[in-house]
Amino acid sequence: MTDVRDATDALLADRPDLEDDIRTVLDVDANQETWTFDDVPLDSGSFGELVSRGIAEKVDGEYRLANRDAVRAALEGEEVPSSGSRTPSIDVSLDLPPRRVSLALVGALVLVATFRLFAYQSVFRAEHVVLLGNDPYYYRHLLFHFIEQGTGVFSLPETVQVGEPLMLATLLAATKLLGGTTSAANLVLAWYPVLTALVTAGLVYVLTVKLTEDRRVGLAAVVLLAVTPVHAYRTAIGFADHHAFDYLWLALTAVAAVTLLKRTSTATFEVTSLRNPTTLAWTAVLGVGVAAQVLAWNAGPILLLPLAVYGVIRTAAAVNAGNSPLTDLPLVIGIGLGALLAFVVHFGLGWQRLYIVVTPLLLVAGLGAVIVVGEGARRRELSGALTLGGLVATGSLIFAVAYVALPDFAAQFTQEVVRLFVGGTSENIAETASLFSPRYGTIAGPFFFFGLSLFFALPYFVWSLYLGWTENRPAWLLIGSYSSVLFVLALLQVRFAGQLALFTAVFGGLAVVHLLAVTGAAKRPAVLSEVETTHPWRTATRDEPAFALPDRQTIIAVSLIFLLIGGLGAVMTPLRTNLLTVSDESYNAAAYMEDYSEAEGWQYPQNYVFSEWGQNRMYNAIVNGESLSYGYAQQNYEDFLTSTNSSIWYQRLHDRTGFVVINQYDGFENSSQETVYKRLQNWGNETGHYQAVWASDDGSKKVFTLVPGARVIGSSNQNATFTITETVDIRGRQFTYERQVRANASGGYEVRVPYSGTYSFNGTTVNVSETAVNTGQTISVRSNT
Repeated sequence: MTDVRDATDALLADRPDLEDDIRTVLDVDANQETWTFDDVPLDSGSFGELVSRGIAEKVDGEYRLANRDAVRAALEGEEVPSSGSRTPSIDVSLDLPPRRVSLALVGALVLVATFRLFAYQSVFRAEHVVLLGNDPYYYRHLLFHFIEQGTGVFSLPETVQVGEPLMLATLLAATKLLGGTTSAANLVLAWYPVLTALVTAGLVYVLTVKLTEDRRVGLAAVVLLAVTPVHAYRTAIGFADHHAFDYLWLALTAVAAVTLLKRTSTATFEVTSLRNPTTLAWTAVLGVGVAAQVLAWNAGPILLLPLAVYGVIRTAAAVNAGNSPLTDLPLVIGIGLGALLAFVVHFGLGWQRLYIVVTPLLLVAGLGAVIVVGEGARRRELSGALTLGGLVATGSLIFAVAYVALPDFAAQFTQEVVRLFVGGTSENIAETASLFSPRYGTIAGPFFFFGLSLFFALPYFVWSLYLGWTENRPAWLLIGSYSSVLFVLALLQVRFAGQLALFTAVFGGLAVVHLLAVTGAAKRPAVLSEVETTHPWRTATRDEPAFALPDRQTIIAVSLIFLLIGGLGAVMTPLRTNLLTVSDESYNAAAYMEDYSEAEGWQYPQNYVFSEWGQNRMYNAIVNGESLSYGYAQQNYEDFLTSTNSSIWYQRLHDRTGFVVINQYDGFENSSQETVYKRLQNWGNETGHYQAVWASDDGSKKVFTLVPGARVIGSSNQNATFTITETVDIRGRQFTYERQVRANASGGYEVRVPYSGTYSFNGTTVNVSETAVNTGQTISVRSNT
């Protein structure tokens, strides 16, 4: 520990009010080789303290910090670098911890990976990579198509330039790096969510430590994120949806924004802070994060809403405290840089619609106007409440102008509002339901997605906003805004619960350490301390390790509290992940259909699989490779099951369908015996075009092919009724096919059968060949009467 570090710690312990001024001195020192008393905001007494304690030194009649890195380390709570070089550098400062903390962090990340690998055996099966859920097969189809067509990373076809172009380009780039084959694509799709989860967890650690200045809280946050079900299953191996990709950029944006706010949260605005290399670096990172959010997902602009909410509250809080809101200019500049990057990519590559990429620009305009109004209110000494009203009015005016001037933006905004509040056209899709939807059990719903961690984090959501307002702490206001906005969005649609999980983990980690402090097993988090609100390292003795090994009692206390907050999540995570995996029966059915199709030489759409929409993409991906859409199955499958006319549906399906998959559905068990569902559950009895070719061991899942069926005609007594039967063998499993035959008033009858075999027609034996079944051949029955 250097003398300058000790001196700075001692000064800040005696004069905590000097922290913002010393940060300004640090910025001035980073931009000027030497400086004078007039260049820094200190009074003569405070300036004398800097010189007398050896923190600043005199050089050729001017001054400079004796060891800039030591002063920065004291302010940020970091270890002092070995070199005190005066060479200007960009200090990105990701808070690299000491060795013990590093090992603990590695262990926490291993836990993150472990809870995302439960489905490993379900994903890697024989020669197939079986992805989780439904939507990942959409991206699989596109990636395979890109490989086949030789598509370049920056030359995506128009059909996919709106939606998730950045994600698709990234997946394609990774695939090409691994060889550019479909096997490489399968590996990328399977593993990318896990790798993204690890990076995101690391960013959550950085975010938490920057906020709380307590590495214990950061480690606790990562562990809680590891066992948060909604984040774990959406970043599980094989769940190659867009969610994991979105979490990465959201976390990066939050880290960059918090870092900027921590670096610029002074009472007065200094232009020199905008020239600081580190500030510029984090501004660039923020710009990349903002641009990536809108380019990665067409609904990404919704995730910028917390920044807008923050801007209004923060400006009012600054005015209320008598501080200048101009200190937020680096944040606005970063968002503006993101808007510029998004525009460059849009016009250069055609990614996303203009109304999507214009959103960050509107946000910049809004925040800029809010800051200008706030600065005017501060100079006129208006109250915080009056300022808040003016800010809301200003923001509303800018939105109204944008709504009128940009029709595409207005239309999309209206559409998203409809989707959020009434579900739009996605009412049957699980992720569009509310976090408290009755389909999840209303009150029990959050337990399935968060365990108990959400309920422990909620009080800290409110506390962060309170702390940010009353003590004018912009970083806490920002995180409170993110948490609150995402919580409201999750109440509307659970698809935002994964984003909320990032911030729930931060506050859940704070709750863990706070509860440990209440039990006496650990020191209170610095940000909650009544003695020191920041910088816990100043209250520790120099001999105390930064991260001490816990004793037995502490280990027990930590374990019990983690079980209390994260235990239910740890139990729910594998259960929720398992719901997304493809069952053995479904995979075996798909593998059988693939082999059958190859043996028959079928090509798409001859081998299209008609099934429930939730697994339709999976079946078709394995059987024919065409998993772009499940729309046809979603629109027609239920009507097919409830129909009582199987022949009409055969006429509709046979030109575009090779296989029909039937599951056992509890909701259809009480349906009429005449429905297609009941008939196919009973092996196709009383149908003439549906031939069972595969069934699971318990018979709950069956696969049928569509055949013309052999047409058998004959004559019998007038209005006679009799039953024909045949024992059918499917892969060693036998069942009896039955069909009732009715003669007309003239005694004639006609019936179709989908299976070959020997039938008894009213005492006459008839042989039906496989060829007759597959070609629709007519067979005449000679009556014995």
